[in-house]
Amino acid sequence: MPTQILIADDNPAVRTALRQLLESAQFGEVIEAENGRDAIGKAQERRPDIVILDLVMPVMDGLVAAREFSRIMPGVPLLMHTLHWSPQVELEAQKVGVRKVIAKADSKGLISAIQETLISDSPVATTGGPETAVPANLLPAETAVLPPAAESAQVAVAENSEAPAVAAPEDAGNGSAN
Repeated sequence: MPTQILIADDNPAVRTALRQLLESAQFGEVIEAENGRDAIGKAQERRPDIVILDLVMPVMDGLVAAREFSRIMPGVPLLMHTLHWSPQVELEAQKVGVRKVIAKADSKGLISAIQETLISDSPVATTGGPETAVPANLLPAETAVLPPAAESAQVAVAENSEAPAVAAPEDAGNGSAN
């Protein structure tokens, strides 16, 4: 199932810009809300994977909405995207369940925060073990993941090149003290 991201912002131009940004980063479906109350209603219907709230909105602002989300949907990660970033806003937002506050001027920071949040909430990322991997649908589009066969082909090419080889320690990790 594709990732669903709910954005709540009272400015239609900001919502459009965020939708375009998130769609270009291939995050999946974007759901729009124009205030905190609208966001809560849509979240209860759609069950998004992450919610991005503006701070200053009519009807219900981002802090009140975050408090309500934390009460009724405690598992949904919350981010705040605002023009009014400050350490005080960040502290107040974290008190009501927001994981991170990102300034609206920092679109790369927003993308990074979404990636970190989705990856940290992924069942694959939390299971641990050597086979732990990030699900492909959570990686940004520009991230290339090589299948095992391609990795083997690259190793074979590297082994046949004239570049000096770097030998791996044979007893690495077995606890011997050679």
